[in-house]
Amino acid sequence: MTPERMTEAWRSLGEEPAQPAGVQRLRLDTEAAADVFACLFWPSGRPGLLIEGDGAYRPAGDRIPTCRGVRTVHEVIATPNERTVLRVILEDIRLLDIFAVLSADLIDAAIGETTVAAALRRCIDRLCLWQGLFERVPAEGLSGEQQRGMLGELLVLETLLLPRLDALAAVTAWVGPDPAHQDFIHGGAAVEVKTSLAKRHARIIIANEKQLDERPHSSLVLAHLRLDESASLGESLPVVVARLRQLLAGDPPASRLFDDRLMLGGYLDVHAPIYLPNRWRVSSSRFFRVEGEFPRLTEANLPPGVGDIHYSIIADDLGPFEISAADAAALLEDADG
Repeated sequence: MTPERMTEAWRSLGEEPAQPAGVQRLRLDTEAAADVFACLFWPSGRPGLLIEGDGAYRPAGDRIPTCRGVRTVHEVIATPNERTVLRVILEDIRLLDIFAVLSADLIDAAIGETTVAAALRRCIDRLCLWQGLFERVPAEGLSGEQQRGMLGELLVLETLLLPRLDALAAVTAWVGPDPAHQDFIHGGAAVEVKTSLAKRHARIIIANEKQLDERPHSSLVLAHLRLDESASLGESLPVVVARLRQLLAGDPPASRLFDDRLMLGGYLDVHAPIYLPNRWRVSSSRFFRVEGEFPRLTEANLPPGVGDIHYSIIADDLGPFEISAADAAALLEDADG
């Protein structure tokens, strides 16, 4: 299922005469265990989904996740036979493009299961993931700063982890989108990735007192990428995403996890045309071992009562702690043991 097909299904339904009430629906898959439909819900004519099947299936705690601008209704109809119905309806039409992506994802989740119960559980699980995403990602997509941040993480995944770890382990290590305090954790080793636009004195912004705290890990590496805006030589976020998808195509579990992590990080393919003009070239990649007298603030050296801080350090002042990319990779490989 694709967002484009979902949009076309709603458009096709919209060409039919409007109704005073009820639901217009178009079946999307004839082989799936659950019945799945693209719908227009009247009298408002709002687009949505209908996923239903025989039997009574209720989510844990009878709680259905909600998303901004989206209404979700779960009910068990008792007559003539019990039947479970899940309706997902768009209420804020400004979010139609993102809703098409959500809908395609839910339909894929439903048709991938062999029983009605599994299909409904899977859809509710996916709605839980989308719940946070709708709150975080504006309709116009990631900001320039957020694009640069994700670009840096993906380049580190591509150049540091994937050449040395198997695909699933490398993607599993990418925990930043969850979010975690560091961007990569593998075994006992952690890597925090920072990007900055190329300047003589590049400032690295640290988000909190846990980000450069090595105590929970056997080793902590700070990776810093300086980026130049470059329309001709640079890379855009969608280009790097496409390249990694191609690298992971031979490992379906890693590929699926990668797409889930992209989504958790706020990357949606529907925004790719917006991101494509934004291109950056990596002017330098440096790695620093965070240990000893490395300049940072952590819970261990903050005065009592001080917390929830952010601060900056100067990359050019970190020379005594610099290590090679090979040394950084060795720390990750050693963490396998």
